[in-house]
Amino acid sequence: MNPNIQLYKELVEFCNSNTDKIETKFVRNLNFNEFHENCFVEMYENIKHLENPVEPKLLKEKIPGLTECYKNEVGKYLFKRNNFKKELDIQLGQWYEKAFQLFLESKNIIVNKKGFPFPDFEVIKDDKVIAYYELKFIEAPFVSANTQVKNTYPYTAKRFDYECSLTLDTGRKLTEQRTKIETDLKDVPTYYVWWFDAPHLKGIFYMESSEVFDYWDNVGDLHNREKRDGDIDHKQVTTKIYPPLLKMKSLNDLINTFK
Repeated sequence: MNPNIQLYKELVEFCNSNTDKIETKFVRNLNFNEFHENCFVEMYENIKHLENPVEPKLLKEKIPGLTECYKNEVGKYLFKRNNFKKELDIQLGQWYEKAFQLFLESKNIIVNKKGFPFPDFEVIKDDKVIAYYELKFIEAPFVSANTQVKNTYPYTAKRFDYECSLTLDTGRKLTEQRTKIETDLKDVPTYYVWWFDAPHLKGIFYMESSEVFDYWDNVGDLHNREKRDGDIDHKQVTTKIYPPLLKMKSLNDLINTFK
């Protein structure tokens, strides 16, 4: 079996079997079935070497059930999000952070939580910090990416929701974090990791921080979403970048790198 699929299935099983250890007040029931396996292969593994992303209409011809998924599930994300979900978003992110931390520990990879301006977590081996990573949880596909993302670097053609949804807020936080990484942490590998749990494509994907910053330098603040109620109260950043999923590595490489 594909090692990335095998490891992700292990991650899903780990989460569903250890809900009490992760968070008793906020339970998630993750799933990853044959349809999601096919999506991972056709929407990532088989096309990550290509110059440009494949249009969803062509992927629908290869993946049974993808047409229905776009119609019944992905399409829901075209509608405006609830304006009062910030606290829920924070809880979701914390749940996935804890779940991934515990999963890594089950693989004998020791992880400690860090605070800003450091990345979210440090990886420890032989009492030394050998890596840092920042984890982002994404479940909402950027359905209209093909029309709203004008700068398609590093591609020369349109971008699409399945590979253009792994977002990073820019602004002060990312600027200060970048300074920290490029000065104090420049000798330690640092990664941005996304846990993508969309209706179609699911997996762990990551890039080295230097690649993320190079992408940022080339595109600038790529998209400025509409302001929502609560943005001011929570000091929300509305400018974003969308690093290219097809240029990322996945879970098996990350585990091997940490080990």
